[in-house]
Amino acid sequence: MKKVYLLLAAIGVISTSAMAQVEIREFSGGQAVGNDLSGTTWTENVTTEGTITLTFNVLNTSGSQKVLKVNRVRVQEVATWSDYLCWGPNPDPNFEGTCYPASAMNMVNWTTPSGVTVNDNDDANLQVDVDVQSAGTGIYRYIIMDGSTKMDSIDVQFNSSLSIQDQTEEPLGMTAYPNPANNYLTIATTGTDGNCVVRITDVLGKVVYSDEMGATKKLDVSEFKNGVYLVTVTEKGQLVQTRRIVVKH
Repeated sequence: MKKVYLLLAAIGVISTSAMAQVEIREFSGGQAVGNDLSGTTWTENVTTEGTITLTFNVLNTSGSQKVLKVNRVRVQEVATWSDYLCWGPNPDPNFEGTCYPASAMNMVNWTTPSGVTVNDNDDANLQVDVDVQSAGTGIYRYIIMDGSTKMDSIDVQFNSSLSIQDQTEEPLGMTAYPNPANNYLTIATTGTDGNCVVRITDVLGKVVYSDEMGATKKLDVSEFKNGVYLVTVTEKGQLVQTRRIVVKH
């Protein structure tokens, strides 16, 4: 995943000149690294589905002790995604007691219910987790709050380019049951678009039944002779599967 740094657009950006009381940096290898990201957008380009985890270090440069909370705003949502975060003092590698599940944060504008006490020139860590399950762009704003005062913020943008091929596809297949069949036979397909043709032949290759079907079809085989039959399903001329069934009255 390529990391890209972009300046926030003028509209909706928290003025760093008015605040600039914290510094936000990437947290990697057990320490804060890189430039101050306050007032910028961190972009992740995602090509596989799953949970993306990022950790940022927040340094208190206000000149006094603060009890800091995190206000998370979903600036741009993707319906199939979910997000959660952890907020705790540094060092606190396991974020004990400060992780909030996605179910608790299931709203556009959400703030951590409790704050973290951070002395001047001391720091805390913010871990953000976003579960990316489809293509789209999600933007999340994390605002560091001292009570109702906004200290500074960082936007995190996830650009997911997942294609249909990246998703788990159901394989083509067909089942026919019960087997042996007496009065009725049900045929069900998987991985098709429901535009199929079913054909039943006896052991001599004679076609005894042929018709269109959707994802499932229930056939009356009460008039079929006892014996072995082959059930073949095709979709747009391509073989889906052939099953051997027995009719026994």
